[in-house]
Amino acid sequence: MNIEEKKTSIRYRGIWDSPLLLILIMVVVMVTVSGRYLRFLDAQLFEERKGHIIEFTEKAAEIVDSVITYSWQQVYACEHMLNMKAITSKEDLMDSVASTTDFIDETSSLVFAFDREGNYYCSDRKQGVWQQTEILSADAKEKQQLVVMVPHRDDIIYFLCIERLREPIALQDGTGEITHLAVAVDLGAVQEKTTVKGFGENCYTYLINGDGMWLFKYTFANGFIEENNVMASVEDCEIIHGGLMEDFVREVKEKGHAALEFKYTQEDGTEQRWYVANATVTAENWHVLLFVPTAVLGADSDILLERTLRFFSLVFIVFLAMTIIIIIVVMMGRADKQLVQQKEEANQLLLNAAEEAKSASQAKSDFLSHMSHDIRTPINGIMGMTDIAMKNIGNDDKIRDCLNKISGSSQHLLGLINDVLDMSRIESGKTRVKHESFDMRTCIDNCISIIGGQLATRDLEMVRKLSKFQHPCLIGDELHLRQIFINILGNSVKFTPDGGKIFFRAWEKESTDEKVLYRFELADTGIGMKEEFLPHLFEAFAQEDDGTRTTYKGTGLGMAITKEFVELMGGTIEVESKLNVGTEFAIEIWFDIDQNARIGESMVDVQIDLVGMKVLLVEDIELNMEIAQCMLEDEGAEVTPAMNGQEAVDAFSMNPSGTFDIIIMDIMMPVMDGITAAKTIRAMEREDAKTIPIIAMTANAYEEDIQKTHDAGMNAHLSKPIDIDLMLKTLAIFYSSSQEA
Repeated sequence: MNIEEKKTSIRYRGIWDSPLLLILIMVVVMVTVSGRYLRFLDAQLFEERKGHIIEFTEKAAEIVDSVITYSWQQVYACEHMLNMKAITSKEDLMDSVASTTDFIDETSSLVFAFDREGNYYCSDRKQGVWQQTEILSADAKEKQQLVVMVPHRDDIIYFLCIERLREPIALQDGTGEITHLAVAVDLGAVQEKTTVKGFGENCYTYLINGDGMWLFKYTFANGFIEENNVMASVEDCEIIHGGLMEDFVREVKEKGHAALEFKYTQEDGTEQRWYVANATVTAENWHVLLFVPTAVLGADSDILLERTLRFFSLVFIVFLAMTIIIIIVVMMGRADKQLVQQKEEANQLLLNAAEEAKSASQAKSDFLSHMSHDIRTPINGIMGMTDIAMKNIGNDDKIRDCLNKISGSSQHLLGLINDVLDMSRIESGKTRVKHESFDMRTCIDNCISIIGGQLATRDLEMVRKLSKFQHPCLIGDELHLRQIFINILGNSVKFTPDGGKIFFRAWEKESTDEKVLYRFELADTGIGMKEEFLPHLFEAFAQEDDGTRTTYKGTGLGMAITKEFVELMGGTIEVESKLNVGTEFAIEIWFDIDQNARIGESMVDVQIDLVGMKVLLVEDIELNMEIAQCMLEDEGAEVTPAMNGQEAVDAFSMNPSGTFDIIIMDIMMPVMDGITAAKTIRAMEREDAKTIPIIAMTANAYEEDIQKTHDAGMNAHLSKPIDIDLMLKTLAIFYSSSQEA
């Protein structure tokens, strides 16, 4: 952990140790508890109010039930009395009906006798024609309960119990016969019994039928629900307590009563909360609905809620204030201790930072010392072999030997530089994994071919065991995969004595429709490593032998780079090694299967034939120009040199189409760079400007450099120092393609 990370850790720890977090937790707990308690209290109050209003409603329903029952008893009594008399005429009938008032308790009640023609004879000695003839028809029910208005008393609403007589009562003078008897009760008198006095003029009672239509309503001057269908009016309102309207109806059916609280919008647009209770009238499929404003029913409860809320608020404030005081006292007591602790931690951080800086400085010094030795060693070989070759001009064998050794030293020096640059890019996060099509067989062939060149002067056997790949065409990063193989195999060549073996095994371990898992095992019978060194194998600059450094031993970065590349590709790498027995690496990597791949020929199989190829060679360094021109002319190519991008553009534009078969373009040049030159050529209005192959040949070898050349319209990218064989094969592919076209 560096000093900045430790400071951050202390800062975060200070935040979590601060009283603010404790206070915040307490606030959340108190608010949560208070909210839940208030919701519980609100629910309990609703249940209490619900019980009260249902009790009142059920009593009103019982009164209506008793009125209906008593009215039917009176009907039966009147029927019995009339049957006992011999009624001679309509006048006698009127007297008999009027005499029934002697045993009817309610002075406001009326008795009616109906004849077959629809005429009625009332106990108040009034008679007339009944307008609602449907209740007197033969199809009507034998017993009916109705809310009606009497023709000669249209200012009063009556509750009517009417019965069709089983045996009509015939008048002896033959002027008619009585078919129905009824008792009508003044509902105004019933209202006095059902009105809840405790609610004053703020409660409203409705008598409704099974369809929700009101039969009678007890409302006051200001009115309430005026629609005919009372239940429909309530259904359109917002329910606050008591569940849904479906629950309300279900409870009425199951229990005979129910209640809920709802919000009602009045005609003037104001909203008011109401309670409604429903009780069933058992004598008929009727219901009594009692409406009471919440403010009236729960006036005392609202005061209780308000005072409870105030109490909780006061308790919370006092509790919070006491907690803050306690925390302040505790924090003041801990302040000095924390200050001392922070000083000690800060001093320790400074000491650790100093140690880390010292270690980093020592590592840097060791690295520079090692690199100085490693770089000077191949340079010394190059300079020494050059001096020897200069002294042996004319001795072809000696010069050839010197040149071979110079080539080997140059390749090693390039490897050292590449390792350092690769590690630098990995640590800076600039290395990116490509997702491009490639053939696993070609990749392995190329790696073994490269290592085979190193085995030419050694007595080592390369054992290649590859299963048949079901999915050789993949999507992945061939360049980094090849570097992984070459790093491991290169170490095997370096540390395996003559007479030993190097093994390369590869197979598909498992696969899905879109992915395949490859396993690679690279082993040797070399000198191996000590067991205690294995945990440090993949550390940067790690080398087992810290004693005398042998020639071309390396930087100690190869395995660190290898592990980083494997992990960047989402794979795993494991190693087993025994001293003086050998080493084995096991690598597993998932690759995407290239579903649209067409297997092309390997670069190894390309035939080099550049005879007659006309090349525009663009290079600003004279030595590099001379080397490249010599190599190309040795293969039979015709070379036109250009020292910068502007000369290349001029040479291409001033010559007719077909003058050049291919352009080899350096990137970093004076006057005009290669990227600009390539874009300029591609933009020209001539036939071959869009099709002529342009090959980048530059020391800029990173992925973003390759992408820039591709974006500029170049067809391929060759990195310096130039691999002559790769360059010639690349040119041969493009040249043969242009010849076929």
